[in-house]
Amino acid sequence: MNQMSQLIFQDRRGGRQELAAFPGEAVHEVLARHGIPPASVINLCNGAPVADSAIVGATGTYESHLIEGYDLPAIRQVFRRSAPRTEGDVPAYVKRRLSLTRAGGLQAEEVDLTLPELCQYVESTITDTCAEFDLLAPDDGVLVGLSGGVDSSSLLIALSETRKHFAPYRLVAVTFEDYDSRESPTFTHASELAGQLGVEHFVASAALAQKVFGLNRPLREILPLLMDGPWRHFVMYIDHHTTRRTLEVFAEQQGLSKIALGLHTTDLIAGLLNGWMTGYHVADIPSRKIGPVTYIYPLAFLAKRELHLYHYQRRGIFARHSSVNAWERFPLDRNFYYYTADQLQSLWPGLESQLFLAHRVRLRAQRAVEYDHCLNCGAALLHQPFTAIEDGECDVCVVFRKAGFRTF
Repeated sequence: MNQMSQLIFQDRRGGRQELAAFPGEAVHEVLARHGIPPASVINLCNGAPVADSAIVGATGTYESHLIEGYDLPAIRQVFRRSAPRTEGDVPAYVKRRLSLTRAGGLQAEEVDLTLPELCQYVESTITDTCAEFDLLAPDDGVLVGLSGGVDSSSLLIALSETRKHFAPYRLVAVTFEDYDSRESPTFTHASELAGQLGVEHFVASAALAQKVFGLNRPLREILPLLMDGPWRHFVMYIDHHTTRRTLEVFAEQQGLSKIALGLHTTDLIAGLLNGWMTGYHVADIPSRKIGPVTYIYPLAFLAKRELHLYHYQRRGIFARHSSVNAWERFPLDRNFYYYTADQLQSLWPGLESQLFLAHRVRLRAQRAVEYDHCLNCGAALLHQPFTAIEDGECDVCVVFRKAGFRTF
């Protein structure tokens, strides 16, 4: 039988703690499992430095000495979660939040929620978000981009449930017919859901997208072809841009001034990370006006797993009806932003409450945002330090032209 090994952790105040290491576990894995950043220590084996990739074993004495000045034991104590539950005493969901206090401290909160309580929490959060940021106004016309996935489905359900809290407004669900055909499970779910909720449902046809972008064939044929060429890393963004612009045109045709998208906390944090690391400007959260349309994000302060559980409670099934397209797994840097956003939420639950508001404050302290306009598709794009407009064309329309998919 394999014996557990030990890694000794020593803080800067002389405190020492034995950390159990599983057989074959590396130093950095032991540290991370105990809430200690591997970058905050130097590691020794029998008194000599070793990399944190070393496997903790019985042949040597392994120690990790804290070299950073912050009070790691106090921080670890804040992160210490509730005691292990007994069988049958595990809640459906635990809502956690870590806050910074005015006195310079940390405050951790943790609340057990049943599924009905979680359902109420999701709807009250959406109601509060819409009220606080004036996302819904009397006589608004709101288009919900309903892909049929868990995010947009949960958004439509929640808006339908919370309409009683707001002055009357028109709520319309629109499914963009891009890569998925009308016979797909995703489309079927979207259509059935809207019908059951009594919400108007339309399809923004593939022909509309083809007309808006001046394409010589449907997008469902173009996107897979682009995946096989030099523009492979653009396809995800092309898919998003074509969907957005087609929904805008459809909204204008229907006299709708707002588009509600199911972007949740991870989506928005990942977008901010992308902007910070590339130098791109990121517009306001949870509402931004782009051209004649205002985009609203009622799910901004909700996590994706909260939406999954909400969908399950309201619909009685888990959302497994949408499949992943090939371009959703590429480019990998976008995937990494999402991975990092999820890791940040695990490290700092509730950080979005401060992060998004701080972003709004910074935007108001800067010069007014500017928008460029594409002469081909008509899209308005936030002006960037390195512009996305080339000779009057957005980068998506440039790709379509260079790839030979434009009619002019």
